[in-house]
Amino acid sequence: MEHNTNRLLLENMFIKVLSVEHIESTSIDFKNTVQSNVWIVVVHGDILLSINKQRHHITGFQMLHLTLHGSLSIKATTAARIYVIFYIGKIPHQDELLKALQQQASISRPISCYTLTNPWIVIEMVDSLYRQYEKQQMLGVQAYFHGLIARIFEEIEQQEYDNNKLQQALMYIERHLYHPITVQDVARYTQLSTQKLFTLFQLHFGHGPKKYIQEQQQQLAKNYLRKPNYQIKDIAKAMHFESEIYFSRIFKKWTGMTPSEFSEKSVSMKSDLSINNENHFHYNNIQLAQAKSFESRSNEQMLKKLTTPFLFSLMLLLTACGNDTAQKAVKENNEPNTEKATTIVTDDVGREVEIPIKPERIVTDWYLGQVLALDVVPVGAVIANLDYAAFLKPYYKDGEITNIGTDGNVSLEKVVELKPDLIITWNKEDVEKYEKIAPTIVFSESAHQSAVEEVKAMGEYLGRQAEAETFVNDFEKRIKAAKEKIYSSIPEGATFTIFDLFEKNATIVANDSVSGGRALFQVLEMKPQEKVQELFETKESSGGRYEISYEVVGDYVGDYVFVINFFNKDGEFPPTWTNLDVVKNNETIELAPEYYFASDPLSALHQAEEMANTIVEVTK
Repeated sequence: MEHNTNRLLLENMFIKVLSVEHIESTSIDFKNTVQSNVWIVVVHGDILLSINKQRHHITGFQMLHLTLHGSLSIKATTAARIYVIFYIGKIPHQDELLKALQQQASISRPISCYTLTNPWIVIEMVDSLYRQYEKQQMLGVQAYFHGLIARIFEEIEQQEYDNNKLQQALMYIERHLYHPITVQDVARYTQLSTQKLFTLFQLHFGHGPKKYIQEQQQQLAKNYLRKPNYQIKDIAKAMHFESEIYFSRIFKKWTGMTPSEFSEKSVSMKSDLSINNENHFHYNNIQLAQAKSFESRSNEQMLKKLTTPFLFSLMLLLTACGNDTAQKAVKENNEPNTEKATTIVTDDVGREVEIPIKPERIVTDWYLGQVLALDVVPVGAVIANLDYAAFLKPYYKDGEITNIGTDGNVSLEKVVELKPDLIITWNKEDVEKYEKIAPTIVFSESAHQSAVEEVKAMGEYLGRQAEAETFVNDFEKRIKAAKEKIYSSIPEGATFTIFDLFEKNATIVANDSVSGGRALFQVLEMKPQEKVQELFETKESSGGRYEISYEVVGDYVGDYVFVINFFNKDGEFPPTWTNLDVVKNNETIELAPEYYFASDPLSALHQAEEMANTIVEVTK
C-alpha cells in the first residue's frame, strides 16, 4: 500500500526537525521562506495557504506535507489553530531501495493532503512535540516526530481497511436484500464484530447497520410499488415477508402509509419526482443512497458518506487543497444576544444560578435526550459516545451539533468557541470551569421521579414549558397504546427479565437505568420475574445492573427474556447458559446495544414502543 511506502521511507531516512511553530489566533498572517520539508497540521479554522503563489483553501482538520520550497504564506481571518513543523529528510548512504521508495511515495510529491476520521490522538502528539520543542528537548522532539509519522500512517491505513470492510458490507447487503438479513449475518461475512460494524456504519451514515438494512429494504419495496405491474402480494413474497398483511403492517410502520396508498400517491406524483421512478428502479442500492444524498445534502455532508478510498481522496483534494477560485461557503456568525432577560433558578444540587429565561445556544455534557425532547437542538454536546443512543439520531442533522469531547474529557476550547448562553452538566465538580464560560446548571436524573418529570424539569430550566407539556402528552398517549398492545398479547401475570451478558458473569438489568431496564420496568411497568423483583427491592445496582453467577442464571429466567450481548460478542458461554430451555429453543429476544444502552426519556419512549412491537411478534 502507498501509505506503507510513505511510512517505511520516513522511518528509514535520516530526519532532523529544524523548528516547530504553533499559531493559535483569531487572525493569522504567517510568512516564511521554506528551504526544507514541512508538515502543516490545521487543527481547526478557515485557512488560505499559498506556496510559491499556488493557493489552497483548507477548512477544518487537515494535514499537509510540502516538499516544495519557496515562499510560504498562511492566512486566516477567523479563529484558527495550526502547527508548522520544518524538517529535513535525507537518504543515508545513497540507499538504492530507499531511493526507489522515494520515487513511489506520495509524500515525496510537492504537496500532499491527508485526513483522519479520528484526529485527536494525532493532535495530542503534535502538541506534545511542540512542548518538547519549547523546552528545547531536541531528543524528545525527534522521538515524538517519528512517533507522529508512524501514527499518521497507521491511522490512514486503518481507515482504508475500514473503508474496504464497509464496502464489503454494503455489497453483501445489496446482494441479500431479498432475504431476511441480520446484522450478525453481515458481521460474519465481513469478519468484524457487530460493535465494529456498527461503528463503521455510524461513522459513514450516522446510524447503525440495522437501520441501513431497513432503509434499503424500505427503498426496494417502494421501488416495486412504483411499478404498476407488480401486485402487493407478489412484492411481499419476493421480499420474503410471511404474508401480505404482515408486509402491509411493516410498510405502514416505515412510511405511515399502506402499500396501496403509497402506490396510488406515487402514480399521482410521478411527474414531480426529481429522479423519475424508472431511473430510481434501475439504480443499485448503493447508487440510490448516494443519489438521494446528493438531492438532499450538501457536498460537504456527502464527503462523510463516500465509501471508496479513491473517491474519498479525490474529493478531499478538490475541497481541501483545491484552487482558491473555488467558491467558499459563507457561514453565519451566530453571535449570542448579550441583552437577554434572565431569571434565577435553583438547580438540582441546590445552587442558585442566573440564566437566560429562554437560552438558545445550549451546551450539555450528558443530557442530550432531555434537551432534544423539547425540540431544542444544542449547539454542542458529547456525541462521540452516542453509538449507544441511536434513537436520538433522527432528532438532529449531521453537523448541527458540535462534539465537545467525551464524558469526563470535555474540550473547554470547543465549548468556548460555541459561545453558549447556558451549559448543562451532570458533574458538579465541573461547574467551576464551566462557569468561566457561561451560566451553568447541574442536572441530575436521580432528582426526578420519572422520565416525564425529567422532561418537565428541563422544560422549566430552558423556558420551554409548553414544549415539555407537548412531549409529556405525546409520551403518555404512546406509552398507553404500547401497554395495551402488550397486555392484549401476553398471559396475565407474565414476567420479564433482561440479561446483559459478560464473559465471566451474567447481569440482570435494573429497573431504572440502562440497557432497556427503564423502558421495560419503569415506563411500560412490566412485571419482573420473582427473583429479579427481589433484587430490585433488596439490593442496589451497580452501573444499572446486578451481577450474578452463570451457575444460578436459570433462577432468574422470566416468561419473556430479553438479551443484550455487547461485552462478550465473540466469546463462549458456559453450559449453564446455553442449556437453558429459552436459549436452546431460540426464544430469547435480542436487543441491539446501539438502541438500548441510553436511558433518557426520548430513547426510553422509542425503546418501549419497539419492545411492545417485539413482544407482540414473539407471542404470535
